[in-house]
Amino acid sequence: MRNAGWLMIMGACGAPSAPATAPEPAVPWLKGQLHVHTNRSGDSETPPAEVAAWYRAHGFDFIVLTDHNVVGGLAPDEVPAGLLVLPGVELTTNLQTCDPPDGDHPCLLHVNALVVDPEAHGAGVPSAGDANRERVYVAELALARRLGGIPHLNHPNFHFSASAALIAKLAGDAPLLVEIENQTTDSMNAGDASHPSTQVLWDQALALGATIYGTATDDAHHYADADRVRARGEPAYTGDRGWVMVHATPEAAAIRAALARGDFYASTGVTLESIAIDEGMVTVRAGRPLSLQCITS
Repeated sequence: MRNAGWLMIMGACGAPSAPATAPEPAVPWLKGQLHVHTNRSGDSETPPAEVAAWYRAHGFDFIVLTDHNVVGGLAPDEVPAGLLVLPGVELTTNLQTCDPPDGDHPCLLHVNALVVDPEAHGAGVPSAGDANRERVYVAELALARRLGGIPHLNHPNFHFSASAALIAKLAGDAPLLVEIENQTTDSMNAGDASHPSTQVLWDQALALGATIYGTATDDAHHYADADRVRARGEPAYTGDRGWVMVHATPEAAAIRAALARGDFYASTGVTLESIAIDEGMVTVRAGRPLSLQCITS
């Protein structure tokens, strides 16, 4: 179910704030999607150009193509007017078991590389050749950086792939983007009796001293074909359910820099009129009434 009133603001509720800078009035807020699949992934039937057209029709300013283990991009003549299509990849390692195990859950250890070097377009990326949970993640994060991208740890509660302690360790002394609200039906954002929610994971990692920038994403696989997928009795992973609003001009380098410094907020429906951060104080103005819930340790 879509949560129409949920958002994450960098710097709020005890999260570390990005460096405070005087906002430039000319710099817009761009609606962006950081987790998108096409038929290059093998688990979607929609070509990249149709995916791009779908997102533009739904008001997005940019998307990052993140197919499994293949760097995605799009030819300029296939990109709809008003949309930026940025290259990326979902570095994907799927194991039946790994060390340390988490009960009977498989180890589906995925990291997005966001806004990678365009020269890598079309390159295939092998899975990490390891069965140790931490080492797989370390290898994927390192590869994301070698590709010129920003590492983004995906769906930590999908088969409970990453604990708060592991997330904090992987982040080290550098900021790390983590997918707190993945809007697919099996991402387990709410946790279960034995695992905390992704929002609590985020707070726990912050309490351990890590700098974590939380994102919301679609992880969409199905678009115009969603009804056909449901008719087959399969879950449809659809779009325009979770996104980021990035404070940047509509250029790849500017978007990349804003993501890297945490100059964005994540939402599943709320749009803000303004947001300001000054010496740890967050001032928010929304287009309609909303309530804020702080989760802190």
